[in-house]
Amino acid sequence: MPDRQLLLLRHAKAEIGTSGMRDIERPLAARGRSAAERMGRYLAEHDLPPDLVLCSPARRTRETWEIARPTLPAVETRVLESLYDFGDGAALLETAQREGGTARRILLVTHNPATQQLALQLSGSGDMDLRRQMAEKYPTAGLAVITLPGAEWATTTPGSGRLEAFIRPKDLAES
Repeated sequence: MPDRQLLLLRHAKAEIGTSGMRDIERPLAARGRSAAERMGRYLAEHDLPPDLVLCSPARRTRETWEIARPTLPAVETRVLESLYDFGDGAALLETAQREGGTARRILLVTHNPATQQLALQLSGSGDMDLRRQMAEKYPTAGLAVITLPGAEWATTTPGSGRLEAFIRPKDLAES
C-alpha cells in the first residue's frame, strides 16, 4: 500500500486583535504574509503539493493558505469549522480521517496548540533533532511533513507517522 503524507501548517503571524474584534477575524501581520509566501515556495520547491487542503475558517488561516497557494497547482480547499480548534489535536485528526478520502497528501492549515500536539502525537519516528525542535516550539507558519503508512486516513493512529521535515520560517530565506 502506498504511504500518505499529512502536512501540518500553523497559520502565519497574525495581528493582535483590536477592541471588539473577534479572534476568528484577526488578519495576518506583514511578517505573517512574508512567512506564508516562503512556506508556499518551500512546498513548491520540495515537490509537496497537497491533493486536498483542509483549512480553519479563521481569517488568519485562510489568508495563510491564499498567500501560500499561488506557487502550487490548483487544489480543492475545504474550510471546516472543526479545524478552528485550540485543543489537543484530536479534532484535527478526526477531521483528516473523515475528510481525507482518496487524497495521498493533505495539508491542514490550523492553530496551536492543536497543530503541535497532533504533529507530536503522530510522529512516532523520524529525525530526533527535528522532533525536539517541534516539541520546544511550533512557531507561526511552521510546517511539519509526516509520512503515514497505508492507504486509509481512517486508520491513522498516534505514533504511526514518521516526521520527514519540520520547517520554520526562520529556516527559509526571504525573497
